[in-house]
Amino acid sequence: MQTQSQFVPGYRSLYWRLLATFLLLSLIPLIALGVFSLRHIDAMYNEKISASLEAVTSSKRRALDTFLSERIAQIRIMAFTHSYEELVDVNRLSRLFSVMQQSSQSFVDIGIIGMDGQHVAYVGPFDLKNANYANTEWFNEVQHKGIVVTDVFLGFRKSPHFIIAVLRHEGEKSFILRATIDMAVLQTLLRREYSGKHAEAFLVNRQGTLQTDSLFHGEMMQSFPLPDMSRTSQGIILFPLQDAQKKTSEDSYLQAALMPLSTMPWLLVVVDDANESLHSLHQLQILISIFMLGGTLAIVLGAVFCTRGLIGFLKSADEEKKQIDARMLQSSKMAALGKMAAGVAHEVNNPLMLIQENAGWIRDLLDEEKKENIANFDEIVKSCEKIESHVKRAKGITQRMLGFGRRMNPGRTEILLNSLADDACEMLRAEATQRNIVIEKDYDVSLPVIYSDPAQLEQVFINIIDNALDAIGRDGRIAISTARAGEGVSIIITDNGPGMDEATKARIFDPFFTTKKVGEGTGLGLAICFSILEKLGGHVDVQSILGEGTTFTITLPHEPPVVSE
Repeated sequence: MQTQSQFVPGYRSLYWRLLATFLLLSLIPLIALGVFSLRHIDAMYNEKISASLEAVTSSKRRALDTFLSERIAQIRIMAFTHSYEELVDVNRLSRLFSVMQQSSQSFVDIGIIGMDGQHVAYVGPFDLKNANYANTEWFNEVQHKGIVVTDVFLGFRKSPHFIIAVLRHEGEKSFILRATIDMAVLQTLLRREYSGKHAEAFLVNRQGTLQTDSLFHGEMMQSFPLPDMSRTSQGIILFPLQDAQKKTSEDSYLQAALMPLSTMPWLLVVVDDANESLHSLHQLQILISIFMLGGTLAIVLGAVFCTRGLIGFLKSADEEKKQIDARMLQSSKMAALGKMAAGVAHEVNNPLMLIQENAGWIRDLLDEEKKENIANFDEIVKSCEKIESHVKRAKGITQRMLGFGRRMNPGRTEILLNSLADDACEMLRAEATQRNIVIEKDYDVSLPVIYSDPAQLEQVFINIIDNALDAIGRDGRIAISTARAGEGVSIIITDNGPGMDEATKARIFDPFFTTKKVGEGTGLGLAICFSILEKLGGHVDVQSILGEGTTFTITLPHEPPVVSE
């Protein structure tokens, strides 16, 4: 890629204008977006923390309500789908309990209690077979309500737990089915991957008694300070936990959300550390700043490279346009010179014929005379021969001029380029052998068949190879190779002759330009080649290094264009 210093003044001015445009169009939106984000993200993130806390609380509440509803439903189904005789059978009750545990391992034990408060049947890890619940608060409550989910209490086992009790009347027989919920399962439901180490969730009753353990607010059955219950947002109360911050750290700011459960009179409390959540905000702000700096650098570098590439492309396009213009100018010049050459050839042919006839008439007259009767007889004969020789050479030139000026539609015959190149080489093989010049061939055997004019192409190949022989003189090498060129083909003719300088190379296709000695060349050979290739839709490229040799690359299309008459 070209650097800026390689651009000419016109391109350099365009380079700076394009670069400034790219930078302005790219950097202004990036900077505006970055500044807007940094200014408004703080407020947006605070709202997001509150919304996230409310969403977590609502989600956790649904999970707890679902859990408790399913457990209540399980106890009710067991109580009302099995008879008293089936349930008081300890073996059958144990099997039913095992089935319940297989579907959800949420229960610790289960028991059947008579209306006198005495355990009739019990399955569980505790020694409660002889326990009597007649004086417990929940026993009296279940007789009035039919179903009870208790707060956490100590009971006979002297450890915090809560139970689900269901009353069933079976004819004249009434009994209570009681099941203890596993607190570990409830604690698991309350756990989640929180945003910080100070975040947690726990349950309290409406009197502020903890129903589950808390990391920073005490254990079960301890007191928890409830906020003003009148401040709600869709059933959710948001409030800070300032007293609890002393138990965490000075840089923490604990915010809590409180929401009542629908299955029982408990309150779900979810706590999060706002400062820990805002730590992500600070990281995000740093990332935004880094992104802005990195984006600015990337945009600047990208704009520089893109602008250089675009300018380089424009410069290449301009150079290609100049080459096309030069070819068009050459074509126009060839067409004009062709018309002029045809006219000159017609005008010159008439006096040449007259000169040739007069020279022949003089020779005929001399044949009728005796040599000794005419002074300088031999000189006159030699002069006639010279006149006829030069007339013949002049007629050859005029014939070439007529061929140069003639415009015709090219032929369309199937051609195998390798065979055509061999034919041209064969015609010049004797001359090459005489000069000790080796012709090397490297043909691509997979070349496709093309449609073109074989006679005109052979003339082009012969002219170029013949010029290579003349350029080498003696003891040299000519390499001829063929290859694919897109949908067409190409032939490359390289010699190790003296080569050409740039001034000579620029004029080799001009009519009547030649580097041969006077009388050895007309300067029409390559001009005719150029004209033929132009009519056939091909083109020729010349590369030459002075002192090393010259390469002609002829490219031909799959078929020539149609030339309008």
